[in-house]
Amino acid sequence: GPHAPLNDATFARGYTVEAFVKLPADWTADANAWMGVISRWGLAGEAGRTAGDPQEPIATLSLSDGHAAQWAVYPLGAGGPSTNWGHEMPLSAWWHLAVVNDGKHSVLYVDGCPVVRNPATPAVGIATLHQPWLVGGYEYGGEINQVFHGWIGDIRLVDRPLPVHRFMTG
Repeated sequence: GPHAPLNDATFARGYTVEAFVKLPADWTADANAWMGVISRWGLAGEAGRTAGDPQEPIATLSLSDGHAAQWAVYPLGAGGPSTNWGHEMPLSAWWHLAVVNDGKHSVLYVDGCPVVRNPATPAVGIATLHQPWLVGGYEYGGEINQVFHGWIGDIRLVDRPLPVHRFMTG
């Protein structure tokens, strides 16, 4: 809701975002690229972020044009985004995605394994404009740009970094 404590959370000491997703066999890059699993409402430009694309959401766990997980976030005190990139995931299968931030850096996991393309740049917290989170959508330019085509299972946001053995898969 509009006054949920989650809307104001900046996660300066770290966080964990988890989601189960399944992409259907008819998924295509032309129709489904950059669909959001979970994102934070509010544009980077509105949050004073000058590097990157000011029309992007402050944070999003999305699937790229190669049906790979991507965590793109505008951290606290940073002018630009920090982005973690996964690998192409086969269609018609359930996947567990997790992003763990230890208060300094973020690591993206697919089925409990860290991906190779995690940034070394600092990423402390998540900027906020005190707006709700969006499940199954991606905001661009202040409007829903791409909705999720497939299945989203459980989602969890935690205000601290969790070890892999504490993921919802355990």
